[in-house]
Amino acid sequence: MSDAAPATVPEPDPADPTAASGRAERLGNLALAVPVTGRGVGLAVAAALLLAAGWVWGYPELAAVGAAAALACVAAGSVIAARPRLEVQREVVPDRVSVDQTATVRLTVRNTGRWRSVNARAVDAYGGTGIETRRVAVPLARLRPGKSAGASYPVNAERRGVVDAGPLGIGKRDLLGLAATAGNFGPTARLWIHPRLHQLGRTPDGLARSLEGTADKVEQGSLTFHALREYVIGDELRHVHWRTSARIGKLMVKEHLDTSLPTVAIAIDDRAASWPDPPPFEAACEAAYSILTACFRAEYHAALVPASGAQVSGAGRDSYGDLLAELNPDAADSLDVYVARLTAARYGDTLVWITGTEPPTDRLASLKRSYPTVIAVHLATGLPTSAALAGGLPTIRAADGEQFAAAWNNGGTRL
Repeated sequence: MSDAAPATVPEPDPADPTAASGRAERLGNLALAVPVTGRGVGLAVAAALLLAAGWVWGYPELAAVGAAAALACVAAGSVIAARPRLEVQREVVPDRVSVDQTATVRLTVRNTGRWRSVNARAVDAYGGTGIETRRVAVPLARLRPGKSAGASYPVNAERRGVVDAGPLGIGKRDLLGLAATAGNFGPTARLWIHPRLHQLGRTPDGLARSLEGTADKVEQGSLTFHALREYVIGDELRHVHWRTSARIGKLMVKEHLDTSLPTVAIAIDDRAASWPDPPPFEAACEAAYSILTACFRAEYHAALVPASGAQVSGAGRDSYGDLLAELNPDAADSLDVYVARLTAARYGDTLVWITGTEPPTDRLASLKRSYPTVIAVHLATGLPTSAALAGGLPTIRAADGEQFAAAWNNGGTRL
């Protein structure tokens, strides 16, 4: 446990990332500062000149002032030599959230030095690909040798992506500003921001259905154990695997695969050519995440197969969400290569194709030989919400994730 009272960063200053002050920015830039400041260089030069003038011309007053300036420079040099010895532990709680949720970065800083106390302000930074890097001031009280202090700050999940927090940057100057020391301490921690989730009242229905209903709850016959996954709202408590849940600290449920139920493959066409207007790609990730969650509740087997090559099948919901958090519309494969891969692998009997341009109905029709049920989803800015047959395929059109969910729930999967 920490020996010092936790120094939780107050809100809104300086913990709130959106209200980080100019002082925090200047502290963050200390990591790039040279050990001796311009003031220190000037004072050292002045000390040498004064000592020389006092010695040559016989003015003891000038020599005394020069000696005092030289002593100040020596004292400032001790700051450079006395780099703090710190041990930093970091965790993000929770390490996976959805858009509009909040995670907390918790820091424990321990002074591992033997003689010197640490009295400095630190700056922690977090950001990621497509996410602006932000700096947060983390005040450290006078930290004596062997003692610890805690600090925390919130991270607001404003958009989908992967955020890396850290390392902790600490800068220190002497009282006269003649010298500075700075460095980074501790590891980084990662936060996955999953897409926004929309509740879907329907699941994709394939041709291979259970004769006893849409989801067989009896663990016999064609229902077999498949994997463990994280609990989602709606799961039955009798499926919770309590031993694993106790070991890892969160509820895990047993996922059973019924071979008579549909196996759903979600194909996100994340090629750059399919998203001339990038913003709707966020809606595509929301749509995929919502369909996957609906499949988990119905105990359907699901696979996520983007054009970029990475894929997840038969894993927990976190694995699907992590892949969606990392996706960007930059896949290099052609449409022919993507369709050929889907045809050869046959990830299931139901295919949901998500794109940002007009769905290629001729190519999707050819996929029906491998996937008896094919559903097309077209997402684009300003697109009117609809669910209708297009080229013989059920096609859902929407401008964002919320409108997609409305069209899906209004019968888009059963046209």
